[in-house]
Amino acid sequence: MRNRIHVIGAGVGGLTIGSLLAKNGHPVEIFEKMGKVGGRTASTTFKNHILDNGFHIMPFYKKSAIFEILKKLNIEANLNLAKVDNIAFYSDSGFHKYPKGISDLLQLTLIPFSSRVKLLRILLPMAFTSMKKTEEWDNLSLTEITKKLDVNTNAFFEAVCMLAFADTADHISLGEFARTMIRANPFKGGTSEFAYPSDGGYDAISRILQGFVEDNRGKIHLNSQIKRIIIKDSKVEGIITQDGTFHHSKCVVISLPAYQAINNLFEDDVFDQEFIKKVNCLDKTTAVVEVHFALNRKIDSKQIVFPVGDFTTKGFFFISNITPSVCPPWEHLMIAGTPVLPEEAENQKKIKQIVENMKNELSSIYPDFEKSLLWERPMAWKLVESVVKEPGMVWKSKMPHQISHVEGLFFVGDSTISYGIGTDSAAHSSILCHPKIEKFLQNSS
Repeated sequence: MRNRIHVIGAGVGGLTIGSLLAKNGHPVEIFEKMGKVGGRTASTTFKNHILDNGFHIMPFYKKSAIFEILKKLNIEANLNLAKVDNIAFYSDSGFHKYPKGISDLLQLTLIPFSSRVKLLRILLPMAFTSMKKTEEWDNLSLTEITKKLDVNTNAFFEAVCMLAFADTADHISLGEFARTMIRANPFKGGTSEFAYPSDGGYDAISRILQGFVEDNRGKIHLNSQIKRIIIKDSKVEGIITQDGTFHHSKCVVISLPAYQAINNLFEDDVFDQEFIKKVNCLDKTTAVVEVHFALNRKIDSKQIVFPVGDFTTKGFFFISNITPSVCPPWEHLMIAGTPVLPEEAENQKKIKQIVENMKNELSSIYPDFEKSLLWERPMAWKLVESVVKEPGMVWKSKMPHQISHVEGLFFVGDSTISYGIGTDSAAHSSILCHPKIEKFLQNSS
């Protein structure tokens, strides 16, 4: 009889690793504390509009790790994708086309021609280097190469960082940025196009994976929080759920942020303090204010607009231009967002001011915005940004997939070793971790 595998968390990380294991015939059970799958990508319905918990997007379109897993499972046809490539920058001089290739960069009207040439000299070597080489740059900040550029070109870099990382350039590792350039390089099999589920709601990906797990005799337990992971003689014995039930297992896979799991799910003597201190460095918090706006008319045909310069808003995402499935007919849905300090996400006065700034900026760009507005729904939230894009804190400094002194314990998700960020990082982590779990299961059978 095959060993039962318990996976903690039904976000993208937990569902992708669960699906890969179920495909190979392993009995898989996934435990999720929330009432539905998706984790941080879970969506809600409000006034017949599908609202994502933040704006999520599949990077690099069908070259992404998520799509690679769907192909491995032979279910890629189950996910209908809308291509997201109608992207623009907005500055005082108007709209500028988002560059998707070298020729586009040369024609980038946002910056002077001489600056475009300098930009190419920076970006071309990155795009054609190796992934291995980029690891040497992980301790450097992206600003090491941008600090000598002119104001307009630096503003361009900031806008690109908002698109690729939802963060500012000074928080991004040069290595992480270079890896993004490589994955977007069509000459190396990449693409700079993005995708979003045509049926609306980014958690459509998670629901498809959920279906695969259940169709392959796996189980997903919703509203089931884990209280403790039991380790005995340096081996996994099983898990205890919040209701006190013990579930025996020799293999447990954790897809929660690593520092949360290490600090909350184990007895004190499982890990030494030096290891815990290292893992706790992954405890980074991102705070965001985002506002969904419902409109009675289409104020722009573009899908995404990134303001460049001194704007409160860092991105406008016209979700209904990507897919009309997110809202009722004749209505249009968009979301505007900006990163904030963690304390600002809890300050109602500050949130209200940010929302007003966003509305003023939208009105200055789109004169019909105010009279088209049907309703607005602000969200302010703090998120454990366990992917850690900061210089010195990426790639090999992330959580390892397994720990040598605990047999049968594995970690996946965007806090673990992987290339990429967010949901695609979580999926790539599963691709890297899956062979390690299979080897363990084979040796322990």
